[in-house]
Amino acid sequence: MFCLVDCIACAKVTPNNEPNGHLNNLYFCAALNYFKLIQRIVKTDKLYTGNGDYISNGMMAINQQNRIVEVGIAIRSVGVEEEYFEGALCPGFVNTHCHLELSHLKGKVSQKTGIHNFIVELQKIRNASEQEKQEAIKAANEEMIAAGIVAVGDISNDLSTVQTKVDSVIHYHTFVELFGFRTHLADSIIESGQQLKASFAEVGLHSSIVPHSPYSVSDKLFENIAAERGNSPLSIHNQESRAENEMYENKSGALVEMMENFGNDLSTFEATGKSSLQSYLRKISKNTPLLLVHNTFTTAQDIREAQNEHDYLYWCFCPKANLYIENQLPNVPAFVKENVKCTIGTDSLASNDSLSIWEEIQTIKRHYTEIPLEKLIQWATLNGAEFLGIEKDYGSFDVGKLGKMNWIRGNRLTSL
Repeated sequence: MFCLVDCIACAKVTPNNEPNGHLNNLYFCAALNYFKLIQRIVKTDKLYTGNGDYISNGMMAINQQNRIVEVGIAIRSVGVEEEYFEGALCPGFVNTHCHLELSHLKGKVSQKTGIHNFIVELQKIRNASEQEKQEAIKAANEEMIAAGIVAVGDISNDLSTVQTKVDSVIHYHTFVELFGFRTHLADSIIESGQQLKASFAEVGLHSSIVPHSPYSVSDKLFENIAAERGNSPLSIHNQESRAENEMYENKSGALVEMMENFGNDLSTFEATGKSSLQSYLRKISKNTPLLLVHNTFTTAQDIREAQNEHDYLYWCFCPKANLYIENQLPNVPAFVKENVKCTIGTDSLASNDSLSIWEEIQTIKRHYTEIPLEKLIQWATLNGAEFLGIEKDYGSFDVGKLGKMNWIRGNRLTSL
């Protein structure tokens, strides 16, 4: 924090070493104005900074623009009373993977049936009235605000979420998601994606065009997406099921059967003898931030080879959705061991009973107690903000960033 005495002292002389009372007054007024801007000083038992650590008995000063002006352990400002929060404070959460447009499907899709059955059932019941969709989308947005989420990477296949995103206090980046295994449709599919992206841009919303998954996108469509200029960041569903690996390893399994039942011709698809990730990652630009989502059946070898192949990888976990669909969690400690950048998402209400990053953190913590909470909070804050390119404002308690806070008391969380 600025020291009032220091500010006055640095203006006591002119460049010619002559006293200058006018400069003294200017610096004095500037210092007073700076202190006047401080609106809050908060203190807590553990201040999780978002940088992978915490400060015991940590304090933070926040100005009238809700920007952080100091972080430490002994902060004072004349006329500003200290606010004490028993327990802990952490930065606002970043949900890097959500499907807001599927919110009307909460509780309607069967659990623990595997991704192939989940997709088939989802397609059968996805349609609903526009009123039902809009009410569910707005409610889901409000749920995330109440759950301390300040930014979201959201998957969209249409424009149903536009108005809610425009009106929301949450920062949204929309991933315009494309499907299409049939090569001859690749050009028309990318054109549709470009139109959706333009529609989001017209109302000031950030977006990028992304593939749904390796098994639902043709090589030609991968090429079309890669050719998009300024298309960043990227996201793809990765190794969400054992069947996805089986499809690439030996062209067998439930996903192959599902694709054929959907009328796709797999006669030109060739097994690689490798896992899904090792087979498709080269099709995606290595110079663009890429979020690999789910990673339920990703191995340590997959992690190492992917890190060698791609320069800007982030790995997203949606543990509650993994349990909902496959009844299995990723081998999270393997990612910790490899020291890769991880983030946390909620997936959709079609595969989850809530949109709470705190509940996702608790789920990981229950199953993998050895992972420190400060690391999980970093995944849920700074790493997500870095991936979305908004770390200037969000993700950690650093000077100059927004003072968006969540209050943790035991297992309870309150957005401040």
